[in-house]
Order: sequence, then structure tokens, then C-alpha cells
Amino acid sequence: MSWFQYSRLCRLIHDSLHAFTVVSMTKKQEHSLLITLSQVLRKIKPLTAEFDSDPSSDSDNGDHANPSVHVLECHSSASHCILKIINDLVFLLTVESRYAQHLASNVLVSVSEFVVASGNNWEEFMQALCFYFKLIICKVISPSSDPPIRSKHIGCDSTDFTLNLQRVLNNATWHSVGAIVLVLRTILKQLKHEDDAKILQIYFQVLGSCLQTIPWDSCNRMLISDSNTLPISWFEFCGNLVQLFCSLADCADENPAVREILNVFPQILTWCFETQGENHNSNISQYIQHKILVLMIRLSSLINLDCNTVVSWLHLIETYLQDLLSESISEPEADQDNCLKDSPFNTTSHRHLQRRAIFLYLNCAFSLIGLKENYKKQCSCGNTSSCSKKGFTGLYEWLKTHLPANILDKNELYDDCCKSFTKSFIQLYMHEDDMLFKILLQLTSTPFECTQQNTEYQILSDIFNPVCLFHLFLSELHYDHQVLLDYLISKDTGTSCAEYLLRCLRIICDKWDSFLKFSFRTEVERQSFTKRRKSENEGTCRQAFYKACDCLLLLKKSVESLHQKDLFPYNPQALLRRYVLLLKQLLCMVKLFYKISGTLLKRIACKRRVFSLQIVKTVYDIDRDCDICRLARVLLLDLLVH
Repeated sequence: MSWFQYSRLCRLIHDSLHAFTVVSMTKKQEHSLLITLSQVLRKIKPLTAEFDSDPSSDSDNGDHANPSVHVLECHSSASHCILKIINDLVFLLTVESRYAQHLASNVLVSVSEFVVASGNNWEEFMQALCFYFKLIICKVISPSSDPPIRSKHIGCDSTDFTLNLQRVLNNATWHSVGAIVLVLRTILKQLKHEDDAKILQIYFQVLGSCLQTIPWDSCNRMLISDSNTLPISWFEFCGNLVQLFCSLADCADENPAVREILNVFPQILTWCFETQGENHNSNISQYIQHKILVLMIRLSSLINLDCNTVVSWLHLIETYLQDLLSESISEPEADQDNCLKDSPFNTTSHRHLQRRAIFLYLNCAFSLIGLKENYKKQCSCGNTSSCSKKGFTGLYEWLKTHLPANILDKNELYDDCCKSFTKSFIQLYMHEDDMLFKILLQLTSTPFECTQQNTEYQILSDIFNPVCLFHLFLSELHYDHQVLLDYLISKDTGTSCAEYLLRCLRIICDKWDSFLKFSFRTEVERQSFTKRRKSENEGTCRQAFYKACDCLLLLKKSVESLHQKDLFPYNPQALLRRYVLLLKQLLCMVKLFYKISGTLLKRIACKRRVFSLQIVKTVYDIDRDCDICRLARVLLLDLLVH
């Protein structure tokens, strides 16, 4: 019987820990408690393993014949055992020793594994743990308020069962609240490895109900009155809570807790950014900022946010993260000899925070700009043009902080100024591949065209021109097709990179003249702009175009080679078919340059096995150093092979 195993576990914990009844301990008492908790932790594991053994072996155990020998008199059910176990361990989360808190947390997590392995009483365990979570946080927020009624949160008959809740309430602190939150997060991480989806669903349902009943508004009032005297444990609690929310938002399954997180989220921002008193620690604050941005990004991808929520997020980001939005994106990286470059605790550079803040801000703005009339159901206010204007205004106001004041004059350096910003923008994300392709995909799918002749819209269109973005992206890769290949075969970026290339191949063929005539001058070249001849500028255009085409053709060859050997991780046929558009455009150029007959060119374009010595001789006889000759050789040999 399962209640027998629970009774054994309850007896183990009670007998081991009943002597520890004080919060403030001497060094000797702390040492004794740590040893005891370690021993309990080791003994729980074999008890958990018994559930995986043959159940028939239990009948041979003499202890099972008279289970009452091991059962405390008050424990008439497994549910009562769970309550007693959690009560004893939660009390240890209120002690002053951080080491004891840590070990008690580990024991609680181990008990959760025991409950999962038993196959029963998982809901009772979660209800009890969430009850104590609410019990302690309510006491810390409002010490004079009445504690939650146990019967409303724990689904078992408790009329004949009493718990010593007062010792937990008397010692409740933000440390203990943060410790329970950390336990909940660790349990969730363990559950993600379980095959039983029902267990995870119960976790979400119980925790979601708990979050819904916590008086968060009372927490706001408490912070207003004590904002200058908040302990460091408050910020640790905020960090643990945001970590838990990030883990919840990372679950792709149906999650009832996510909607409640969305409701609490604006208050979390207020707690984290407006309650920075004397005990404020910049490292913790920066880490919380990092986790909040991660949480917002995950929530935005998990939920179809209505327009009112998106507009409120834009306002929240502008209010609390304005310093990250306005920081120059072209600033050189700070010296980071003493820490990892993108660590959330790195105080010498905020680039990792800036990347996420800008990504989130643009994602919200683009989602409003891209609203269509046939998607009015996504717009809760029913006015898509108004929402779109808010997104455009936010995006343009952000751009104004990074562009020269005279950008509206559209002088002779306007084009270079736009491309310089675009280049810096791409460089900002080059070291975070997943975010890089997400933002590039967003930029290639957002319509910036405006029916009215609007200068601001034109600037947006010029800065985020998809052809320009693609050219500068390839330039940042030094036109190395091997880097693109690495992106394509990567588990993290393969899908998004392939999608981006598919879109860009379509775009550059639709806007072939823009792709052909693209040029970008470096800073040194821009300083001597007035002295440069038109022919030199045209040479720069040809150089960028040929390098880009060469890179794309070599990438095609590498993908085909790997695919033929069954070494490519997925089927690249869709990408290879899209290359036909590019090949047609290039063949037209070759036809014009070499004056090849239309009939023969058509045969080559259809990839028939036609070998023409005359064509090859013509290609190799003309200036071999000419860029278009080199491109034609690669193109024709590629077609002739097929």
C-alpha cells in the first residue's frame, strides 16, 4: 500500500529533524543539522527506487504485515503524511542558515521525486507546497492579516489532523519565500524529463491557481511604504520568481499558469525597477533585467498578444529600459577580461541586455505595424490603423535617437548614413545567432511601404530595406559560404536560416536592380566622397554583387553535395528549388554579356546534358580576371554538370 511507504518517509523525516526547533542556531547546531539533512537526502533515494522494483516482493517483507508499527498515530492517510513532511521541511526554509535552507530545499525536491515515483498523491503534494508558498508570502506582505484557510487549498479532511503552522508564520521572511519559489522551479526542471504529461499538467494547474489567489496588490502597497528599506533578500526573491516564470513560459504545452504570469508581469517590472534602495545590488539588478527580458521574449512567442497588451509593453519598455534603447548600437565592446562577455552579471558591458531590449521593442512595434484589416480579431480596440500608427511612432522615435539630426534633409550622405546604421544594427546581433535570424525574418516580413508620400516611412523603408540587409549580412560573414552552411546545418539556427534564405532569394530576384546596384562605402571612403568618380562607385557595386552571387552559388554547391551523400540534416529541396530564380536572373546577364544564342541558353537553363565547347571557349577566351567571366564560369560549369 502506498500509504505505508509514505509513512516510512514521514517517520524518517520526523525522527531525524524533530529536534531542530529554533531558527537562530549555533555553529555546532548548524553543523549537526547539515549532517542530518544530508543523511535524510541519501536515505530518500533508495525509498524512491523501491517503486521501480517488483511490487510482488512487498508481500515477503515482514514489516508490511503490520504496517502500523511504522506509522505515527495521526497519519491515517498518505495525504496527512505529505502535509507533515512539507510542514517540517518548510520550517527549515525559515532558518537563518543559508546552507540549511539549501539542503532542506534539496530534500523537498527529492520528496517530490518520491511522490512522482509512487504514482499517487501528486496533486495533494502540489496543493500542500503551494499552500505554504501562499501562507508565507501573505505573512511577509501583510504580517497582521489572517493566514489562508488550509481547507480551501488542501484537498483532504483535516478535522482530525493538526499542524504547527505558527512556527512557520513567526519566522517567514523574503528568504524563505524565495527558497520555496526556487524549490518550485527545481521541481519543474525535474518534471520536464518525465514522460507523464498528466503530472506536468497538474503542476501547471495547481500553481496557476495559487498565483491567481496571491494578493499581489498588497505587495505593491507594502513596497510603496518600505521602498527605501527593502532587504537584499527582496531582490533575490524577485530573481527567483522571474526565473520560475521563465521556466513556466519555456514549456510549449498547454499551460494555465502562463496567463496569470502575463497578468502579474507589469507589477514585477515595478518591483524590480522602482524599488532600488540603499541595499540595491547592481549585479542582481542587471541579472533580473536579463531574466525579465528573456521572460518577455518567451511570452511574446508563446501567446498571441492583443494590441492593448503590445502597446502597454511598448510603454513599459520605454519607461524602464530607456537607457538600453538609447545606448548607441555602434559603441565598441567594453573590456571584459575579468568576466564572460555575455554574462548577465557582467557590469562592464550591457550589450547582451541591449540586444534583448531592442529585439523585444522592435518585435512589439513590428507586430503593430503589420496589423491587417483581415486580422481585426487580433485588435481588441478594433482600430488597426491607430495601433499600426502607435507601432510606427515608437519605432521611428527609437530610430531618431540613433540617427543624425539632419537625416531628414536627405543630403548627399543620406544613403551612406542609412546603410551605416543598418550595418551597426546587424553587427549588434552577429554573436547571437538565434536572435539574429529572428530579427532578420521580422524585418523581411514587415511592410514599410506607405501609400502616402511620408518622409518618416521612407526613412524606415531605406534603413530596413531587405536587399540592403541581405547584402550587409553577407558582408559581415565576409561572403564565406561555409559560415552560411554552418548556420543551415545548426540545430538551433537551421530552420530560421533556411527560411531567411528562402525569403531573400525571392526578394533579390523581385528587386534585381537593387541587388545589382548595391554599394556601401567605408568611413574612409565617405570622407573623400566628393572626389570619387562615378566609375569607381559603379566598380564598388559590381564588387558587392559578384561577391554575393559567388557566395550563394558556392553555398548551393555545398548543400547539394551534402544532400547527395545523405549528410544534410533535413531535406533542402525547397531551398534548392528557390535557387532556380537566381539562376534565371544570372543566365540573363550571361546571355547579354556573351551574346549566346537564345536556343542554346534555353537548353542550358533547362539543365539538359548539353556540352558546348564553343560556350566554354568563349568564356575562357575573354578577360579571365573579369568578375562576370569568373561568375559565368562558375554558373555554366554548375549547369553543365547537371
